[in-house]
Amino acid sequence: VYALLGIGIWFLVKISDFEKIHTVALIVRFIIVCSVTLLIWLGAGYLIMSKITHIPENYPDSIADTFALRGIYGLLLFVMMVSVFYLINSNYNLKQHQQREEQLRSLLHESELNALKSQIKPHFLFNALNSISSLTLTNPAKAQEMVINLSEFMRYSLRFSNQEMSTLSQELNQLKLYLEIEKVRFGQRLQVIEEIETELGNWPLPSMVLQPLVENAIKHGIYDTIDSTIIRIKAVEQRGKLLISIKNHFDAAMIHHKGTGTGLSNVTERLRMIYGVNNAVEVLRDANIFEVKLNIPDTWIK
Repeated sequence: VYALLGIGIWFLVKISDFEKIHTVALIVRFIIVCSVTLLIWLGAGYLIMSKITHIPENYPDSIADTFALRGIYGLLLFVMMVSVFYLINSNYNLKQHQQREEQLRSLLHESELNALKSQIKPHFLFNALNSISSLTLTNPAKAQEMVINLSEFMRYSLRFSNQEMSTLSQELNQLKLYLEIEKVRFGQRLQVIEEIETELGNWPLPSMVLQPLVENAIKHGIYDTIDSTIIRIKAVEQRGKLLISIKNHFDAAMIHHKGTGTGLSNVTERLRMIYGVNNAVEVLRDANIFEVKLNIPDTWIK
């Protein structure tokens, strides 16, 4: 009988918001339900016993004598069932709350990363389109070549636009397309030397992370000077991490092009969010050398 009544008790616990309902109202509700439950339990017990056994003439007196004891027993059962159901329901609600929080954190994390990536692409496009605009007046053939290279770069970028993670080889392929665009602008003044360990090609790497750094190296190395610049890109594995170095020479005596720092700051913030560390990016400036180092672990926050 109490097992069937337990369904109603479970429903009561389920619909009762212990945090929002006033304490007095909650107590009154449970007192009423407890009283009804005990009456049904005691009455049903009497009816069942009368159907399956012979009731002695003095049974009503026995009922009166044991009423208080059975009432206390029924009350204890009620309290125990409410407590167990409350713990089960609270545990379920806690897990649901944790899952919702995790989903919200994941959505926030993804939206922040997408916002940072969306800032990088317009930043690059703005510079590229400015260059094309200038070349249409001075060298239309080069402007056409740059438009073709830009379309190839954007086509490649769109293939991986929805992917948070790429690989080192994919990033290097995208970087080559970007450098083809810049070489149209700067010609032999821009030279790139790569020292990449071939076995690292499948190392997971956040998408669109190398191009802004190389763009930053070009800005520091070529702007406001007529000399050529060598950009060195090196990738090695050390102590379970992928170490990437992007290094360029610059003329400290020249007044350098001033930018907003969007590319470097966005890469730094993206790596902090993806890997959960603050030392993924290191910037070094020594004499005429400007260097950006990346420390990429093999695991990231999913």
